[in-house]
Amino acid sequence: MVWASGFAVMLVALQLLPEAWRRALWYDRAAIGNGEYWRILTGNLVHLGWMHLALNVAALLIGIWVFYPARTPIAWAMAQFVCGVVSSVGLYLYSPNIAWCVGMSGALHGLLMIGAIDWIRQGDRVGWALLAIWSGKLAWEHWHGALPFSTETVGSAVVTDAHLWGAVGGLLYVAAEQVFRRRAHRTVVT
Repeated sequence: MVWASGFAVMLVALQLLPEAWRRALWYDRAAIGNGEYWRILTGNLVHLGWMHLALNVAALLIGIWVFYPARTPIAWAMAQFVCGVVSSVGLYLYSPNIAWCVGMSGALHGLLMIGAIDWIRQGDRVGWALLAIWSGKLAWEHWHGALPFSTETVGSAVVTDAHLWGAVGGLLYVAAEQVFRRRAHRTVVT
């Protein structure tokens, strides 16, 4: 939990930066197309405002508290990184209508998928329910847009495509992890 708290402190520090500096970190399609590739990562770290930041940090801390025992802090940090990058790359490659995006909700959706799958692997049936809930939320957002009141709460349109691509990042992370485990197991056996 210490790494998540440290990460939350870093996010607060970024929010304290002048607005122009924060904007230089946003996911911005045109800027990325012009070579500002850092935005693929940093767009997940800056937020529209304090409420947006508070919601994302609360979700991160609650998610880590609930799912934490299944992974090491390094594994969670790597998962956060992968889900955030896949969310941004997914937006860039497959959501050309999204000009800009901020916040880590895409990565959080990936972490929720990973947590649910971890519980399933441990034999906990609640993991299946959580996987169904997350998938249902993503399906709702795909066909109906953001959940009611989320736009008002965040203060801007919710980029639901970021949620989808972040969840895909979580699934890719789990799949890659499984491949590495099988290879490691084969290497030990032979």
